[in-house]
Amino acid sequence: MSGPSTLGKGTSDAVTAGLGTLLSAGSAAADRLPFDREQLFGVLHFRLYETEQARKRARWFGGRIYNTFSGADPDYVPVSGTHLMQMLDAIRIQAPDFVVASGQYLLRYDYAKRAYDQIKHERAAEAV
Repeated sequence: MSGPSTLGKGTSDAVTAGLGTLLSAGSAAADRLPFDREQLFGVLHFRLYETEQARKRARWFGGRIYNTFSGADPDYVPVSGTHLMQMLDAIRIQAPDFVVASGQYLLRYDYAKRAYDQIKHERAAEAV
């Protein structure tokens, strides 16, 4: 688990003329709040979709370059510490002690997919 690349962060700051840092303060505060199950499912759905798009792009040279500059990772899903704990809890894995709510982490794609599938299964069972 790690954070965003310095290249991706620098590119983002250059494109947004530095406003990304200001705007991300609000999103950082929101990342500390836990989601309910429906919100967590929605976020996982979106993050997995984005990661799957990066996986498709990674199959060709131009796509790998795009992924590098956009900061998209075909193998990891970016999550906050709070949401990482919730996702790991969904698949019955205790989060490591070093995970903090305000941290930013990269969760392996397969773990994020397992959490998504587990929540999807639970939602289907509740609907019956």
